[in-house]
Amino acid sequence: MTVEVSTEEVSFDCAACGACCREAYHVVELSDDDPFIKRHPNLVTAPDGRMVLERPGGNCVALCGDSLTGYSCTVYSSRPQSCRDFEVGGENCLEARKRVGL
Repeated sequence: MTVEVSTEEVSFDCAACGACCREAYHVVELSDDDPFIKRHPNLVTAPDGRMVLERPGGNCVALCGDSLTGYSCTVYSSRPQSCRDFEVGGENCLEARKRVGL
């Protein structure tokens, strides 16, 4: 899925970027009651007692694609609440883009 948001100076295309799902962050932390845990238990780990989606090699386990073909989430319709709350063009988005050199 491509999400495009325009601001006065920047246009954000999530499929072309994927920074938030790539090496910008180490894990996606899940709340204990996030429905994602029951829907996708094979993707969830609790290495230090916190429920998380791992990012082996920097990428979220649910991310597919690359900079040439575009990025997409294999669990987008049932993604974790923390991913749903991630605001395109928001402060965390801008930080993720900065961390991956965009």
